[in-house]
This record gives sequence, C-alpha cells and structure tokens, in this order.
Amino acid sequence: MQFHNSENISVLERVIASFLVAFAMFTVSYTAMRVYLSQLGQVDIEVGSNIIPHPASLWSDLGTK
Repeated sequence: MQFHNSENISVLERVIASFLVAFAMFTVSYTAMRVYLSQLGQVDIEVGSNIIPHPASLWSDLGTK
C-alpha cells in the first residue's frame, strides 16, 4: 500500500483540487443565500405604521391653504 504525502501531489492536481473546493463553496453559499432570500420574501412585514415622515413633509401644506 502506498501513501501519498503533499510532496507527491502535482501542480495540476492541486489546481484541480482548488477548483473543486472553490466550486463546492460557491454552490453551498449560493444555495444558502437563495434559501435565505426566499424566506425573506415570504415574511409579511407591516411597515406602514412604522414609517416616520421626513421633517420637510410637515411644510408641504404651507402654500395650499
């Protein structure tokens, strides 16, 4: 039985392994982000009662009355 240490790995094998690790990390993070964003879209947030008007809107009726 032969054991391979890091000195026996070729440059091409390291490049391929790096590419596969990067691709796996991208796939997992992309899937997790899509799941997270789809859950945010399903949450029913009522923001109408929490909106504070801009101070300039208090002067909007100044010339109309």
